[in-house]
Amino acid sequence: MDKLISACGVICSGCGAYQAASRGSAHQQKVADAWQRIYGLDVKPEQISCGGCLSPDDQVYHTSTRCSARRCCLTKKLKNCAECPVESCELLEKARSVWDTVPQIGATLSASDFEMYALPYCGHRERLTTLRKKFFSGNNVG
Repeated sequence: MDKLISACGVICSGCGAYQAASRGSAHQQKVADAWQRIYGLDVKPEQISCGGCLSPDDQVYHTSTRCSARRCCLTKKLKNCAECPVESCELLEKARSVWDTVPQIGATLSASDFEMYALPYCGHRERLTTLRKKFFSGNNVG
C-alpha cells in the first residue's frame, strides 16, 4: 500500500484513525484508550475514524476539519503542502507545530506503542521537505 500523506506531512495511512475503517470497533476502542493514555485525549471510540486529511469534512477525524493547511490544499487541489509553490506558509507552520512534540512523547513509549501511536506523526517536516524537492525537481512521485 502506498503511504497516504497529509497536507502537513503526517503519514495518514499509518494513523490509527485512518486504519479504523478496515480494523473495526475493537481497533477504535484500542486507539481511543491509547490516545487517552499517551496524549491525554478524551475521545469516544466511534470518533476514531478518518478517510485521510484531504477527504471531505464528514470523512476526516473531527479535529482535522479545523486545519487551515488542509483547507488550503483542498482549495488549491493539492495532494499536500509539498506541491504548493509557497515555501514559507503560516498555515503550514501552524499545522506542523501540532506534531512537533510527538517525538519527545514517543521516546517514553514502548516500541509497539511508538510504532502505532507516534511514528506516523514523527518526521513530518522532513517528509514534506523531501516530497517538495521531488515534486519541484520534476520527479513528483509521492
